[in-house]
Amino acid sequence: EDPDHTAVFFKMFSFPQQELAMIAIRGTSNNWDMLADTQLWSAAALMQGLRFILPAGEMWTPIYAQLVHWINTLQSESLDKVSFYTLTTQFAETLKNDPQFSSVQVTGHSLGGGLAMITGAQSKIPAVGLSGPNALISGRSFSPPVSAEDMNAYTFNIVPRRDIVPMLDDKADQFQYIRCEAAPWDFVGCHFSKRSLCELLVTCGTGA
Repeated sequence: EDPDHTAVFFKMFSFPQQELAMIAIRGTSNNWDMLADTQLWSAAALMQGLRFILPAGEMWTPIYAQLVHWINTLQSESLDKVSFYTLTTQFAETLKNDPQFSSVQVTGHSLGGGLAMITGAQSKIPAVGLSGPNALISGRSFSPPVSAEDMNAYTFNIVPRRDIVPMLDDKADQFQYIRCEAAPWDFVGCHFSKRSLCELLVTCGTGA
């Protein structure tokens, strides 16, 4: 299908010598994707806003997940239409049962990074997000639910400084901030995947 007209677009890359299958999920690129970003994480963003406004807001963090679960239950019909992670998780489970692969991993950028981390936690496979929205607050709303323990064990998020998208929801234990060399007023520039990948190469090298 044309990737510009599908709800979610992902590819599988296989590495036969390593018996590795890598799922790569596309980031936000059309109106469907922006709708998914908004609906899947809007309740979590609302709780983060309340936590910021309320006196001693941090002390209420343990109940925010339950509140988000209640809110998302009320809008479950509309959320089902944008729960694209169900497709990627189903595909990951299929690959896990394929005898030619001893390891399955998943990655993605932006919305793709958020979906990758949800899939990683649900399927219990390593997941790396680049500028992905997180899932600690909203995890109970997904089907099947995503636990904090699985998010901490299987997911890793790369978070450029001043990038707004990975500020959505609370981060799991494993994440890494990286620099953003965009102009101070250019918040969108900090979300560009090419800029972030260049920063990783400059900071960490190629490994060659």
